[in-house]
Amino acid sequence: MSLTQRQKKFVREQVSRKSEQQIADALKVDIEEVQAYIEKAGLRIDPARNRLFAAIAVLLPFLFLGLLEVGLRMADYKGDLALFREIEAFDREYLTPNSNFTARYFFYTRTLPSPQTDLFLKEKPENGFRVFVMGGSTTAAYPYGYNAAFARVFREAMEDAMPGKHVEVVNVATSAINTYTLYDQVGELLAQDPDLILIYSGHNEYYGALGIGSNESAGSAPGFVRTYLAMQRLKVFLLARDVATNVVKWMNERGGSAQDEGATLMARIVREQSIPLNGEIYEKGLRQFQSNLKAIVRRFSDRGIPVMIGSLASNEKDQPPFVSAQHENLPAAQSVYDEAVMELELGNSARALELFQFARDLDLLKFRAPSAFNGVIREITEEMGAVYVPVEETLREASSDGIIGEGLMLEHLHPNDEGYFLMGKSFVEAMQRADFLGFDADSARLKPMEVYRRNMFLSEFDRQIGVHRIRTLKEGWPFTDRQVQSYRMTYEPVSRADSLAFVMVHEDLAWDRAKVDLASYYQSVGRKNDALLEYYGLIRNQPWNDSPYLFAARVFLDENDFDAAFPLLLKAYEIEPEEAFTTKMLGAIYVDRGELDEGIRLLEESLALKPNDTQAIFNLSGAYGLKRDFPKALELADRVLELDPRFPGARAWRQQVLSFLE
Repeated sequence: MSLTQRQKKFVREQVSRKSEQQIADALKVDIEEVQAYIEKAGLRIDPARNRLFAAIAVLLPFLFLGLLEVGLRMADYKGDLALFREIEAFDREYLTPNSNFTARYFFYTRTLPSPQTDLFLKEKPENGFRVFVMGGSTTAAYPYGYNAAFARVFREAMEDAMPGKHVEVVNVATSAINTYTLYDQVGELLAQDPDLILIYSGHNEYYGALGIGSNESAGSAPGFVRTYLAMQRLKVFLLARDVATNVVKWMNERGGSAQDEGATLMARIVREQSIPLNGEIYEKGLRQFQSNLKAIVRRFSDRGIPVMIGSLASNEKDQPPFVSAQHENLPAAQSVYDEAVMELELGNSARALELFQFARDLDLLKFRAPSAFNGVIREITEEMGAVYVPVEETLREASSDGIIGEGLMLEHLHPNDEGYFLMGKSFVEAMQRADFLGFDADSARLKPMEVYRRNMFLSEFDRQIGVHRIRTLKEGWPFTDRQVQSYRMTYEPVSRADSLAFVMVHEDLAWDRAKVDLASYYQSVGRKNDALLEYYGLIRNQPWNDSPYLFAARVFLDENDFDAAFPLLLKAYEIEPEEAFTTKMLGAIYVDRGELDEGIRLLEESLALKPNDTQAIFNLSGAYGLKRDFPKALELADRVLELDPRFPGARAWRQQVLSFLE
């Protein structure tokens, strides 16, 4: 009996999905009838072709995603997110932290923090000693930046202790990041062949990017979040993340809960404003810190790279709790803080310290790391062979009554310039105690620590930058819960330095440009030492740049202080030998010192770069005269007069040379 038209239609529809036996059973007919129809109608499917079609169906989404990834990379979606970017300077290739790399971590906050621009050689020298410094805003030296960073103190001490090494200390720290982002950077740091890692991190653990209490959170499981971070190397993943984020923002705007983009980063990044001590979120943050820090140290240790971790310091005495409320069987933070103040007034400093620390831990707004975090740091350093650096202990020792307060802190946790120096001191001394971790170093070559303090070269301008940033910060939440008119509306600068600092913080003025402008002003009004302080600050921040060395040298040259100018010119020449002014002035100084051959060599180099420089030609003529090569001296004197018949002293010198030739 042949199949009906309806049965044939069923066979055609199901032949690619079901076996012949399944079709026959469904139709309640013999399998031979089904097979005969399939054969006659040419419906038999090649199993290999079936597998091919199935494979194509599975692979199509991946092929689409792959093509989309290629397209996004070609379009440079989100820009370059690598930790480092290349830069060419003075005929050498350098790497520097990439200002855009934090776009990996901040998907809800639009204003991105960025790292300092420390340069290091792309190809590590054979005698290189390379250190990377990791952490958040304190490690980045907020609010001053640049020369306030404890990393700079450490660099200069290592340069002294390791005279045969090319020391590079590179600060990759940025504001509002925590150990998740530090972990994400490890692979790229390892690729740069580091010799040592310094870490100061923990205050941002709850509210930093991807923290458990942050608007940028991606969950509370450290392993999952670290996998999420690895996925962000894919542009497709970033696109999906941004689409989801924009949908959430749109929904928030529709619901009237849009983020205030004019608020400070502190205000914009917080989601959980109440995190009780020992509560669920508190414990998750503690586990997050412990898990990430241990994973970071392990990855470096597996490569034989030592790690130094600083204990966390904050303002205990002069920063009341931000948010206070009684929770379960725990007292309110403010009441404990008030009791601490009373105990301190009674002279009971030890008891006051305990209470101040307890009040900090009870503070529901976790902008300061709880005491337990330092316990985690100590445990991990002991367990994993890292070096514990007693930063908190060092600052406490330098504080009145042994309690850290506004003597060293600007607000809740950022040190003033003295505090930053003490942080650097604690890392240097920890390195000494560890016998420089086996590196070839000479402790006897270290200068007294007060020399490193003096050589931070922080000027009034640098300190006023801190003043304006902190003042702006304290106008917003959580320092105040009411809207206030910004001080900027009525502020009148008290000095030229203050004016430039104000413009730099609130408008678009680069730090180095402002330093040069200010130093030039100081020179014009006869404030030589103030000008030099700005130039020395530039030198410390940009040791690879010859320009600030030349600026400082000119100050001394204007006063004919060649001895003071000489080392600055030598350093500029080492960095950039093809600079006509540098070679001219060095040549003149060597001639003045009686080192005629070296002076002539440098003056000729200068003329090769700038052939018609009459001053250089005149100086070279004088050098040949001192060497008693009078024909050459006369030839050069004639050339000076040919270029400038009125050049001061040229005719008298020519007559003198002629008298020697007679």
